[in-house]
Amino acid sequence: MLRLAQEDGTTVLCATPHAHGPTYAVDRAVAVAAHERLATAARAAGLTIELRLAGETWFRPDLARLAREGLLPTFAAGGHRYALVEFPPTHVPPEAAEVLFELRLEGVTPVIAHPERNPSFWARPADAVALRAQGALLQVTAGSLTGLFRRESRDCAKALARAGAVDVLASDCHRSDRRPPGLSEAIAVLTKWIGRRATERATTDVPEALLAGRAAPEGA
Repeated sequence: MLRLAQEDGTTVLCATPHAHGPTYAVDRAVAVAAHERLATAARAAGLTIELRLAGETWFRPDLARLAREGLLPTFAAGGHRYALVEFPPTHVPPEAAEVLFELRLEGVTPVIAHPERNPSFWARPADAVALRAQGALLQVTAGSLTGLFRRESRDCAKALARAGAVDVLASDCHRSDRRPPGLSEAIAVLTKWIGRRATERATTDVPEALLAGRAAPEGA
Protein backbone atom coordinates (compact mmCIF):
# COMPACT_ATOMS: atom_id res chain seq x y z
CA MET A 1 0.00 0.00 0.00
CA LEU A 2 2.93 2.35 0.60
CA ARG A 3 4.05 1.84 -2.98
CA LEU A 4 0.54 2.61 -4.26
CA ALA A 5 0.37 5.75 -2.14
CA GLN A 6 3.76 6.94 -3.36
CA GLU A 7 2.85 6.31 -6.99
CA ASP A 8 -0.30 8.40 -6.46
CA GLY A 9 1.78 11.33 -5.25
CA THR A 10 1.71 10.97 -1.46
CA THR A 11 4.99 11.94 0.21
CA VAL A 12 4.06 11.41 3.87
CA LEU A 13 1.61 8.79 5.15
CA CYS A 14 0.50 8.67 8.78
CA ALA A 15 -0.68 5.31 10.11
CA THR A 16 -3.56 5.59 12.58
CA PRO A 17 -4.24 2.17 14.14
CA HIS A 18 -7.34 1.90 16.30
CA ALA A 19 -6.87 2.67 19.98
CA HIS A 20 -8.96 2.31 23.15
CA GLY A 21 -11.97 0.86 21.38
CA PRO A 22 -14.39 -1.80 22.60
CA THR A 23 -13.48 -4.10 19.71
CA TYR A 24 -10.34 -2.75 18.07
CA ALA A 25 -7.54 -1.57 20.33
CA VAL A 26 -3.97 -1.97 19.13
CA ASP A 27 -1.47 -1.99 21.99
CA ARG A 28 0.82 1.03 21.62
CA ALA A 29 4.02 -0.98 21.94
CA VAL A 30 2.78 -3.33 19.21
CA ALA A 31 1.92 -0.37 16.96
CA VAL A 32 5.33 1.25 17.48
CA ALA A 33 7.16 -1.99 16.71
CA ALA A 34 5.06 -2.61 13.58
CA HIS A 35 5.66 0.96 12.41
CA GLU A 36 9.42 0.56 12.79
CA ARG A 37 9.44 -2.74 10.88
CA LEU A 38 7.34 -1.32 8.05
CA ALA A 39 9.42 1.85 7.77
CA THR A 40 12.59 -0.24 7.62
CA ALA A 41 11.10 -2.50 4.94
CA ALA A 42 9.97 0.52 2.91
CA ARG A 43 13.46 2.00 2.93
CA ALA A 44 14.95 -1.36 1.96
CA ALA A 45 12.53 -1.52 -0.97
CA GLY A 46 13.72 1.87 -2.18
CA LEU A 47 10.54 3.77 -1.32
CA THR A 48 10.91 7.44 -0.45
CA ILE A 49 7.50 7.93 1.17
CA GLU A 50 7.79 8.89 4.84
CA LEU A 51 5.77 6.77 7.27
CA ARG A 52 4.57 8.39 10.49
CA LEU A 53 2.54 6.96 13.38
CA ALA A 54 -0.42 8.34 15.31
CA GLY A 55 -3.67 6.58 16.20
CA GLU A 56 -7.44 6.65 15.86
CA THR A 57 -9.01 6.73 19.31
CA TRP A 58 -12.53 5.52 19.91
CA PHE A 59 -14.76 8.20 21.40
CA ARG A 60 -15.26 7.60 25.12
CA PRO A 61 -16.14 9.81 28.10
CA ASP A 62 -12.64 9.62 29.61
CA LEU A 63 -10.65 11.03 26.71
CA ALA A 64 -9.35 13.82 28.95
CA ARG A 65 -8.07 11.27 31.46
CA LEU A 66 -6.31 9.34 28.72
CA ALA A 67 -4.63 12.58 27.65
CA ARG A 68 -3.54 13.41 31.20
CA GLU A 69 -2.06 9.95 31.67
CA GLY A 70 -0.19 10.04 28.38
CA LEU A 71 -2.25 7.22 26.89
CA LEU A 72 -3.79 9.12 24.00
CA PRO A 73 -1.97 8.71 20.67
CA THR A 74 -1.44 12.08 19.03
CA PHE A 75 -0.05 13.21 15.69
CA ALA A 76 2.92 14.93 17.37
CA ALA A 77 4.50 14.12 20.73
CA GLY A 78 5.10 17.75 21.67
CA GLY A 79 4.02 21.26 20.85
CA HIS A 80 0.40 21.59 19.81
CA ARG A 81 -1.09 18.12 20.10
CA TYR A 82 -3.92 16.73 17.99
CA ALA A 83 -5.74 13.42 18.47
CA LEU A 84 -7.84 11.62 15.87
CA VAL A 85 -11.16 10.67 17.46
CA GLU A 86 -13.70 8.26 15.95
CA PHE A 87 -17.38 8.32 16.89
CA PRO A 88 -19.44 5.10 16.84
CA PRO A 89 -20.47 4.37 13.24
CA THR A 90 -24.17 4.57 14.09
CA HIS A 91 -24.43 7.90 15.93
CA VAL A 92 -22.74 10.77 17.71
CA PRO A 93 -23.05 10.42 21.51
CA PRO A 94 -25.02 13.26 23.13
CA GLU A 95 -22.08 14.12 25.40
CA ALA A 96 -19.70 14.62 22.47
CA ALA A 97 -19.35 18.40 22.73
CA GLU A 98 -18.66 18.28 26.47
CA VAL A 99 -16.12 15.46 26.22
CA LEU A 100 -14.26 17.14 23.36
CA PHE A 101 -14.23 20.40 25.33
CA GLU A 102 -12.65 18.60 28.29
CA LEU A 103 -10.06 17.13 25.94
CA ARG A 104 -9.15 20.59 24.67
CA LEU A 105 -8.66 21.72 28.28
CA GLU A 106 -5.88 19.11 28.44
CA GLY A 107 -4.16 20.81 25.52
CA VAL A 108 -5.25 18.30 22.87
CA THR A 109 -7.26 19.35 19.84
CA PRO A 110 -9.66 16.65 18.65
CA VAL A 111 -9.64 15.78 14.96
CA ILE A 112 -12.98 14.11 14.19
CA ALA A 113 -12.52 11.15 11.86
CA HIS A 114 -14.84 10.82 8.83
CA PRO A 115 -17.80 12.86 10.16
CA GLU A 116 -19.43 12.59 6.73
CA ARG A 117 -19.84 8.83 7.19
CA ASN A 118 -21.79 9.18 10.44
CA PRO A 119 -25.60 9.01 10.03
CA SER A 120 -26.04 11.64 12.74
CA PHE A 121 -24.49 14.22 10.43
CA TRP A 122 -26.18 13.20 7.16
CA ALA A 123 -29.29 15.30 7.71
CA ARG A 124 -27.50 17.78 9.98
CA PRO A 125 -23.98 18.51 8.70
CA ALA A 126 -24.28 21.77 10.59
CA ASP A 127 -23.87 19.75 13.80
CA ALA A 128 -20.39 18.72 12.64
CA VAL A 129 -19.65 22.31 11.70
CA ALA A 130 -20.74 23.33 15.22
CA LEU A 131 -18.23 20.93 16.81
CA ARG A 132 -15.58 22.48 14.58
CA ALA A 133 -16.63 25.97 15.67
CA GLN A 134 -16.04 24.86 19.25
CA GLY A 135 -12.42 23.95 18.46
CA ALA A 136 -12.33 20.54 16.78
CA LEU A 137 -11.00 19.83 13.30
CA LEU A 138 -12.79 17.67 10.73
CA GLN A 139 -11.04 14.94 8.72
CA VAL A 140 -12.96 13.73 5.68
CA THR A 141 -12.25 10.43 3.91
CA ALA A 142 -11.23 10.61 0.25
CA GLY A 143 -13.50 7.71 -0.69
CA SER A 144 -16.53 9.67 0.43
CA LEU A 145 -15.84 12.15 -2.36
CA THR A 146 -15.25 9.51 -5.04
CA GLY A 147 -18.30 7.32 -4.40
CA LEU A 148 -16.64 4.54 -2.38
CA PHE A 149 -19.23 4.92 0.37
CA ARG A 150 -22.93 5.79 0.47
CA ARG A 151 -24.44 8.69 -1.43
CA GLU A 152 -25.34 10.26 1.91
CA SER A 153 -21.64 10.34 2.82
CA ARG A 154 -20.75 12.13 -0.40
CA ASP A 155 -23.56 14.63 0.05
CA CYS A 156 -22.47 15.32 3.61
CA ALA A 157 -18.83 15.69 2.55
CA LYS A 158 -19.90 18.20 -0.09
CA ALA A 159 -21.93 20.16 2.45
CA LEU A 160 -18.96 20.27 4.82
CA ALA A 161 -16.68 21.35 2.00
CA ARG A 162 -19.03 24.12 0.92
CA ALA A 163 -19.15 25.26 4.57
CA GLY A 164 -15.36 25.53 4.62
CA ALA A 165 -15.22 22.78 7.22
CA VAL A 166 -12.93 20.16 5.63
CA ASP A 167 -9.67 20.55 7.53
CA VAL A 168 -7.97 17.31 6.47
CA LEU A 169 -8.53 15.02 3.48
CA ALA A 170 -7.34 11.51 4.36
CA SER A 171 -7.20 8.25 2.43
CA ASP A 172 -8.18 6.14 5.47
CA CYS A 173 -6.77 3.20 3.52
CA HIS A 174 -7.30 -0.31 4.90
CA ARG A 175 -6.58 -2.69 2.03
CA SER A 176 -4.94 -2.42 -1.37
CA ASP A 177 -7.99 -3.87 -3.15
CA ARG A 178 -11.11 -2.49 -1.41
CA ARG A 179 -9.83 0.48 0.62
CA PRO A 180 -6.64 1.50 -1.23
CA PRO A 181 -4.46 4.51 -0.52
CA GLY A 182 -4.38 7.45 -2.87
CA LEU A 183 -5.77 10.96 -2.78
CA SER A 184 -5.42 12.27 -6.32
CA GLU A 185 -8.96 11.48 -7.48
CA ALA A 186 -10.52 12.96 -4.34
CA ILE A 187 -8.25 16.00 -4.57
CA ALA A 188 -9.62 16.67 -8.05
CA VAL A 189 -13.18 16.47 -6.72
CA LEU A 190 -12.47 18.69 -3.72
CA THR A 191 -10.74 21.24 -5.93
CA LYS A 192 -13.89 21.49 -8.07
CA TRP A 193 -15.94 22.05 -4.93
CA ILE A 194 -13.81 24.57 -3.03
CA GLY A 195 -10.87 25.60 -5.21
CA ARG A 196 -7.15 24.86 -5.29
CA ARG A 197 -6.01 26.91 -2.30
CA ALA A 198 -8.57 25.53 0.15
CA THR A 199 -7.79 22.01 -1.08
CA GLU A 200 -4.07 22.56 -0.48
CA ARG A 201 -4.89 23.55 3.09
CA ALA A 202 -6.65 20.21 3.65
CA THR A 203 -4.01 18.09 1.94
CA THR A 204 -0.77 19.88 2.82
CA ASP A 205 -0.97 22.80 5.23
CA VAL A 206 -3.07 21.33 8.03
CA PRO A 207 -1.55 17.81 7.84
CA GLU A 208 1.94 19.32 8.07
CA ALA A 209 0.89 21.35 11.12
CA LEU A 210 -0.59 18.29 12.84
CA LEU A 211 2.58 16.25 12.34
CA ALA A 212 4.86 19.12 13.37
CA GLY A 213 2.87 20.09 16.47
CA ARG A 214 2.05 23.55 15.16
CA ALA A 215 -1.20 25.48 15.23
CA ALA A 216 -3.34 24.53 12.25
CA PRO A 217 -3.67 27.38 9.74
CA GLU A 218 -7.05 29.03 9.52
CA GLY A 219 -9.19 28.52 6.45
CA ALA A 220 -9.78 31.24 3.91
